[in-house]
Amino acid sequence: MICAAGLLLAGFLMQGVLPAALYDWPERWVLPLQEAATDWLTYILRRSDIGGRPLIAWTREFSAYVNIPLEFLQSLLTKGWLIPGATAAETLRIPSLSWLSVTGVAVFLTYGASGRGLAILTAATLAYFAVFGLWEDAMLTVASVAFIVVVGFAIGLALGTLIWRHPRLETVFSPIFDVMQTLPIFSYLVPVVLLVGFGPLSAVIVTLVFSLPPMARATVLALRQVPPEIRELGDMTGASQGQYILKMLIPSAKTGLMIGLNQLIMTTLAMVILASMIGAGGLGGEVLQSLQILRFGRGLESGLAITLLAIVLYRYGSALAHRRPRHDATSTLGRDLAIVGALIALPSLAGLLWPVAQRYPEALTITSEPLWSGAIDFVNLHSGEKLEALRVFLSLNLLIPLRGAIMGMGWASVALALCLVGWAASGPRLAIASAAVIAIIAATGYWERAVITVHLVLVGVLLGIAIGVPFGIWSALSRRAKSVIDVAVDLIQTLPSLVYLVPIVMLLGPGDVSAVLAIAAYVVGAVIRYCDHALRSAPDSLIEAVRSTGATEAQVFRIVRLPFAVPGLLLGLNQAIMLGISMVVVTALVGTRGLEQETITALARVDPGRGLVAGAMVCLIAITIDRLLAAVARKASTVPAAPTH
Repeated sequence: MICAAGLLLAGFLMQGVLPAALYDWPERWVLPLQEAATDWLTYILRRSDIGGRPLIAWTREFSAYVNIPLEFLQSLLTKGWLIPGATAAETLRIPSLSWLSVTGVAVFLTYGASGRGLAILTAATLAYFAVFGLWEDAMLTVASVAFIVVVGFAIGLALGTLIWRHPRLETVFSPIFDVMQTLPIFSYLVPVVLLVGFGPLSAVIVTLVFSLPPMARATVLALRQVPPEIRELGDMTGASQGQYILKMLIPSAKTGLMIGLNQLIMTTLAMVILASMIGAGGLGGEVLQSLQILRFGRGLESGLAITLLAIVLYRYGSALAHRRPRHDATSTLGRDLAIVGALIALPSLAGLLWPVAQRYPEALTITSEPLWSGAIDFVNLHSGEKLEALRVFLSLNLLIPLRGAIMGMGWASVALALCLVGWAASGPRLAIASAAVIAIIAATGYWERAVITVHLVLVGVLLGIAIGVPFGIWSALSRRAKSVIDVAVDLIQTLPSLVYLVPIVMLLGPGDVSAVLAIAAYVVGAVIRYCDHALRSAPDSLIEAVRSTGATEAQVFRIVRLPFAVPGLLLGLNQAIMLGISMVVVTALVGTRGLEQETITALARVDPGRGLVAGAMVCLIAITIDRLLAAVARKASTVPAAPTH
């Protein structure tokens, strides 16, 4: 590490002495990957023929069939059906499910899974949708999430089972899954829209790309944790491979599979805002529109709606994952189906007589937008000059100097420094790969933009650490503080990413400083949680033994807690940086100028190659950082023995 730091310092000090090509890749040597990627994608999408028809014709036809169940769910929950007749009077309109029916069924299901607490939370969440005028948007989101979850669960289960049966495939799928989760969504929006058209189905496909890997990986892990006795039982009963997998293996792995399903739901909800850019609509569309016209109140209401929906679905999924079957209990399936049928039919019939039972009256909706707008105006009026001074200070004294320092080191010294770190942490393979990534970024002409992206993430994560670590320590050392901090962290981690941008942009305006503060706000929850978990990893017996020697709490923290926490803290740093990279992609919407802006520009200009190459550079940066920090964490996992005297 010291050698790598010295190499970076030497590169910075030797500016003007070393060849300029080691600092800024010569333009005449830049690889034309963007043009090549655009030409290749254009050929694949528009000119390639399959059975005498272009690829787009096949994908559009296929998407029309796939869109049928999605449209059915949307019609069932919010749109209803319109059956045209010869005249307007003969046109038949079949309404969607009553808002009371949806509420009743949801409350009944959550009560059966987890009891009264979750049922009350579910009722309050659905009431929030109705009272704040978000019912239709919320139901569109629920329909999309339901469709994605069913499709994603089926594909993820199949892929995970395939990898479990053939372990060598993991070496193939693991990097593919890494790319799927780190490639910015904006970089592949254009190809997806060209293939299946603008609309909800495009949003579903884009969301699946990001949400599928957690389900597949959870499936592999769950199947590997099934006791070998289950395999022996399958052999004893003479079960075929299919019978063993479907009737014995998968039921035995239910808990792990439900955890994967839970992660699938959470990652899907995390994408609803970005997916709204290509026609998903729903709550994500409300948040995106609020950012575009700076309506913080409406954006916050919609963001909280997504958060509440995420909490309800997360707790419902967790309850199902940890619920144990009762073999001595009589089946209640018939009774449950009858209750669900009644909850659907009775409000729907009542809605024919009383419209209030079918749709929540618009006249009874409320909004908190004037309150939040007034608060923003008040802050701008009384603290506008201080906020502007903060923006200028951070820009002139932190962001610009850091960006200049990294640019001054040059791509070559950064590549060599990462090579040394990779060699020390893991060996020659990681060393060569890390250096190659920097060289590729420079060779594609994206070095300066990559530096802009990295320095925004670095400053945002450091600010998040500065804010989050004290709270993480406090949470680890105090049970009372933990109970309060956990609630705040749950809220922070489930708020959609764009919700952080709206108030910051309204207070500080667009630009790099707003992006950095949004990144800090987005990662602080993960910093608190990982810090808390890491500091609790030391054995209680060892802590008590050190205390018995008369050590103070500060000494216990330094001698025992901190050494045991190092691997967990490094893992937390890794996750914070990954979250920062995912957030910096979103900050392109407020005027940052790094690689993330390239993906937005490519989307606006319908230049798929440019977007994919820029997105691939972001992906390479994220994977490289992940591999380096993971290797360092593994090397630090050997905890030094605590003194016994």
